[in-house]
Amino acid sequence: MFENSLTLCRFIFRRDRIRTLVWFIGIMLLVVGYGSMLPGMYPAEADRLVMIETMKNPAMIAMMGPVYESGGSIGALYANLMFVWTAMFVAVMNVFLVIRHTRSDEEQGRTEVVRSLPVGRLANLSSVMIVAFVLNLVFAICMGLGLAFLGDESMGFVGSLLFGVTIGAVGLVFAAITAIFCQVCANPRTAMALSLASIIVAFMLRALGDMQEIELLACLSPLGLMLRTKVFIDNLWWPVVVAVVVGAIATGFAFWFCAVRDLGEGLVPAGKGKRDAAPYLKNAFGLAWRLLRTPVIIWAIVMPVLGVAYGSIMGDLESFIESNELFQAMFPDGDPMQFVSLLMVVMAMAGTIPIIQFMLKARSQESGGYAENVLACSVSHYSQLSGYFIIALLSCFIMPILTAFGFWAGSVAVMEDPIALSTFLSAAMVYIPSVLFMLGVALLLIAYLPRLTYLVWVYLGGAFFAIYFGSMMQLPNWTGKLFPFGYIPRYPVDDFSAMTVVAMVMLCVIAAGMYVLGFVGYRKRDMSLS
Repeated sequence: MFENSLTLCRFIFRRDRIRTLVWFIGIMLLVVGYGSMLPGMYPAEADRLVMIETMKNPAMIAMMGPVYESGGSIGALYANLMFVWTAMFVAVMNVFLVIRHTRSDEEQGRTEVVRSLPVGRLANLSSVMIVAFVLNLVFAICMGLGLAFLGDESMGFVGSLLFGVTIGAVGLVFAAITAIFCQVCANPRTAMALSLASIIVAFMLRALGDMQEIELLACLSPLGLMLRTKVFIDNLWWPVVVAVVVGAIATGFAFWFCAVRDLGEGLVPAGKGKRDAAPYLKNAFGLAWRLLRTPVIIWAIVMPVLGVAYGSIMGDLESFIESNELFQAMFPDGDPMQFVSLLMVVMAMAGTIPIIQFMLKARSQESGGYAENVLACSVSHYSQLSGYFIIALLSCFIMPILTAFGFWAGSVAVMEDPIALSTFLSAAMVYIPSVLFMLGVALLLIAYLPRLTYLVWVYLGGAFFAIYFGSMMQLPNWTGKLFPFGYIPRYPVDDFSAMTVVAMVMLCVIAAGMYVLGFVGYRKRDMSLS
C-alpha cells in the first residue's frame, strides 16, 4: 500500500524546491523580521500597554485574538499581533501543497503514470503527507530558533519554540483537512474552494468565540485552540497535543477514503451536469468566465472583508499613533488620514493580486494544454486571450470599489464621526492607473516571456516592500518611483498637482500601449506547454 513512498517524497521535493524556498523565505522574513522591528516600534512599556489596550476592542479581538494579561512584554504583544495571520499563511501553503500533488496530479494524469510503476496504492498520498510533516517541522524549528536568537528576554527559547510548533501544528491540521477534501471531491477546484473555506470558517469561529468569550466555540477552530497556548506568557503545550491528535485522526480518514475510492473520482461523484452547455460557453469569453467565476466571487468577498478589518482600527487610531514612536516618525503631523492613505495603497496592492491571478489563468490554460483545444476550433488567439483580459480589466475597477465600501463600513462601526464614503472611494480609485499598469506587465510577460510570468509577482512584492517599508527604513524616494504605485498621490493627505495628474494619465497611456503589444505578441508566438 505504501511502497516507494520515500522515493515519491524526493520527487515532490525536487518539483517544489523553488516554491518551497519562496514560501520559506517569505514567512521567515515576516516572522523574524517583524520580531526584530517590534522593540523599536514599542520601546517603552507604556507604549506597549497602550497598544494592548487598543487591541482589547471587539474588532481587534476578532482580527488578532484575545489579549492575555502580560505586563506589556514584547513577546506577548508579538504573539497577539502575529500568531493568527502567520498561522493562516502557513495553512494556505499546506492547502496548495496537498492539492497540487494529489487531486491536481490526478486530473492531469500524472498520478496514473506514477501508479503504473511499482508504487503502493496509498504511496502518493502518504508521500505528500510526509512532505507536509517535514516542511511544517522545519518551519517550526526555524521560527523558534529565529525568534529565540532575537535576544529579547520576554521571548525565551521555550516560548519561541512553542510559537513555531503551534504554527506547524496548524499547518498539519489543515494539510489533513485538505487531504480529506481531495478524496471527497472529484476535481481540484472544488477541493481548493472547500479547503480555503475551512480556513475562513476556522477564522470566523475563533473570532466569534473570542468576541463572545465562548471558549468551547473558539477551541473548535484550530486557530482558536492554538491561541490557548498563551505563547510567551504561560507557554501551555496541551493545545499542541490536541491539534496533533486531531491532525492524525483526519489523516487516517484521508487514507481510508483514498483506499476505497477509484482513481480520478471522488467519494462524492461529480454531478452529471446538463446535457447541453450553457449558451455563454459557446464563446471564449464565456469559457474564461466559467473558469474564473469561483475565484472572482471569492475575491469579491475577501476584499471588502479586508477593508472592514482595516477600517475597524479607525476608532483608536489617534491614540495608536501617539503611543508609537515609529509611526510618529512615519506620520509626523499625527494626522490619522496619513495612516489611512498608507492602508489604501496597501489595499490597492492586495487588490492587484486577484487581477494578476485572473490574467495568468490564460497562461495556465496554455501550459496545461487546454488552450490548444480551444484554438483548434474557430477561435482566434485574440479571442482566447481577451476573455481573461476583460475579466481582469473589469476587476481593476470593481476591487477598489469593494475595498472602499468595506473600509467605510468598518470605520462607521467604531467612529463617532465617521469619514464620508466618497473619501474612501476616491482614496481607493486613485490607484486604478497603477493597477492597470500591473495588468499590462502581466500581459506582456504572457505574450513575450511566458516561462517567466512569475516575475510579475516579484515586481508586485518589490512594490509592497518599497512603498510600505520605505518610510520605516528611510529608503530613498526614487525606490518608490520604480513602481507604478509610487507615482500616485496619497489621497486624501496629498493634493492633486499637475505633475501627479500627468503621471496618472501617463500610466494609463503606457498600460494601454502594453495591452496592444501584449495582444500582438500573443498572436504571433506559438503555444508553449512548458
